[in-house]
Amino acid sequence: MSAVVLFLMSTFARLMTFPSRCAPHFMAIALVLAATNGVQAAEFPRGPGFYYSLPRILFFFGAFLLWIQLSVWVDSDLREFKLNYSIWNPVFLAIGFVGTVLCFAMPFFWIAWLLWMGMIVGGAVGYVKIRNREVREADAIVIKDAIKAFLERTLRMQFAKEKKGRPSRVPVRFFARGGQSSGAELARAQESKGYQSAQEMVYDAVKRRVTDIHLEPTQEEMSIRFRIDGIMVNDNPFRRSTGDAVINIFKVLCNMDITEKRKPQDGSFSAQVEERMVDFRVATAGSVSGEKMVMRILDKSAQIISLEQIGMPANLRGSIVELVKQPHGMLIVCGPTGAGKSTTLYACLNEIDRFQQNVITIENPVEFQLDHITQIEVNVKAGKTFASELRSILRQDPDIIMIGEIRDKETAEIACQAAQTGHMVFTTLHANDTVTAIGRLIDLGVQPFNIASALSAVLGQRLVRMLCPKCRVKYKPDAETLKRLNLPPGMIKHLYRAHEGEKDEEAEESEEPSVCEKCGGTGYFKRTGIFELLVITEKLREMIRENPDLTAIRNAAVKAGTVFLFEDGLRQVLTGVSSVQELMRVSK
Repeated sequence: MSAVVLFLMSTFARLMTFPSRCAPHFMAIALVLAATNGVQAAEFPRGPGFYYSLPRILFFFGAFLLWIQLSVWVDSDLREFKLNYSIWNPVFLAIGFVGTVLCFAMPFFWIAWLLWMGMIVGGAVGYVKIRNREVREADAIVIKDAIKAFLERTLRMQFAKEKKGRPSRVPVRFFARGGQSSGAELARAQESKGYQSAQEMVYDAVKRRVTDIHLEPTQEEMSIRFRIDGIMVNDNPFRRSTGDAVINIFKVLCNMDITEKRKPQDGSFSAQVEERMVDFRVATAGSVSGEKMVMRILDKSAQIISLEQIGMPANLRGSIVELVKQPHGMLIVCGPTGAGKSTTLYACLNEIDRFQQNVITIENPVEFQLDHITQIEVNVKAGKTFASELRSILRQDPDIIMIGEIRDKETAEIACQAAQTGHMVFTTLHANDTVTAIGRLIDLGVQPFNIASALSAVLGQRLVRMLCPKCRVKYKPDAETLKRLNLPPGMIKHLYRAHEGEKDEEAEESEEPSVCEKCGGTGYFKRTGIFELLVITEKLREMIRENPDLTAIRNAAVKAGTVFLFEDGLRQVLTGVSSVQELMRVSK
């Protein structure tokens, strides 16, 4: 042990030495240590005395403090953005250890010091570059700007400021509620802290086909979740201060009260993303951690799809076209929230002649702009409800009426009366299946004889995710899977399922599973519909009018050949469009 101490004392003398008055004490310690190791005192190097190398001490501790400050910042930054600190913390610890050893052990101090500084600067630059790839552009560190800020803070240097009006790198332009892009609301939003972060989030969401954006506060951050193809997907979170600023920007655009964070508020705004216009319906709610915001994306510039494009089979399309062209009656599209009911109604409107008929819609909100159609948007705050607007448009001589949703007894009764007085009514209803939709109308308080006289058909639907055609996996189903599908053993040779991140057979063991660029590793890309159509025949009409027993109505529908949701979804599974797991998820 004494030999080790002697070595450390001799190497430390290269960096700094002791004054003459300390030399006897230093020599005495050295002689004692040498004697214990059997070393002759005469062999110990002597000199006239030692002195402090003050420049070396200052440069050493300057580099040491720089390394400490950088390591502390890297550790806090890694934890804030949830990066891989198990790799970067040991790297910076090794930089400090190796640099200190070089300065004490290397005979040329200045070369050792320069090597240490090179490691510190190289580690910082490398960390920043890799870090910027994993965080949002608004949270990225521009090395040039960071150096300027450091020089301004420490040396009081002044640099020319960039002009505020420079164009954004994100092709997104916000429009405040009412379309006043140059109004006070938009000016306030543009000067806010998180304006660019809000632009980047909206641009990313539109490009990834997101239907809903969820901003959910926690104690340390603002988590972001996107609903893509009906499934919630986590995105890189904001820092809490940035997330609160982003929420305030959207509240300003929607003309909400930014000081109110507990009561629920709602509003809307628009954005131009590249060359297309997109509307956003915004709702806020208070929580124990802060204010949460949900944004529904309504892409009005999207082309209205046809019945074929939503996945409807040919025989069912023919039946729907016959129904929508009837002179009077009521077609109800039912399903849970997000099942594509409104899209199906728009596709039905595309099948009629809008030039020779007067078509009026009542919606909340208007999701698609249609030519040669009068579209009315519900505004409860202004007293424009579905029931009040429906009563008023009956005096506008309509041929076809589309009601966005039946929510109450009054709207349901007026819709049934309109269907019985020479109007064709399209509407939606929240119900699990077609037979349940009839029971839902009865529960709202509509008399069974009104339902029987007005109702023409009920279309139930769900949206199933489509397997990614690039990475789907073929497999042979086992007996249990065939039993779940009600198929006899040996009937199906193979099915398809989503790629679950397994390695390719030809890939090496060291290689990680590849991520599909088309679907982002989810195994699914876009959605299609599965349907069941209940046409109200005379027999069913009598059953509804006399004794509305839902079980009896369902049994009669089965005898009439009605194809239910699971059976139609099986068609998508057998053709390789979707998977068994997805069908089971949506058809419960």
